[in-house]
Amino acid sequence: MVNLIIVVEDKREEQERALEAIKRSLGDVEEISEEKGGRVNLFRDCPSPMVALKSPDGGGTLIHFAATLEIAEIRLNSVRSFANCLQKVGVITDLMFPAKCGGKEEPNGLGIIAKCIEAKLRVVVCSDIDHHDVDWLRPIFPILGKAHPTGDVPVILDKKDWDKAVALLADTPVSAAA
Repeated sequence: MVNLIIVVEDKREEQERALEAIKRSLGDVEEISEEKGGRVNLFRDCPSPMVALKSPDGGGTLIHFAATLEIAEIRLNSVRSFANCLQKVGVITDLMFPAKCGGKEEPNGLGIIAKCIEAKLRVVVCSDIDHHDVDWLRPIFPILGKAHPTGDVPVILDKKDWDKAVALLADTPVSAAA
């Protein structure tokens, strides 16, 4: 059985930071090389790779990145297809990213949170909104948290802290694939 973490983030450098934080949290894991199919990007123009990590015990973790809302929805919809081989599923999402490749940044993370609530998937928001005029969103998150089956949607808004986001995802009940 493997775990799946979907990371919704449009910036490549932030995707790499997220991947490094996930690797640190998992400890002794090995990234399966590109030659062996471990890192694949099916979306040519958008940085949205899939990365496979192997544990010494034979288990593993798949990290599916999504740079847009459109790709994130594909990733989330695929969870049901792989439910029989997934042990745990969790989502870490930015708040501000484009709906489609090349589009402008908008608060599309709200749509990801809503889909996670609906699918009973654990979700953590990891964003940096200080350069966006969206401070008005802060009061929404406690309300969304109450709607989530776990009763909480952890939120990091002032600076992207991937280590904290991964820890919050790991410290809370992560939904088994439904």
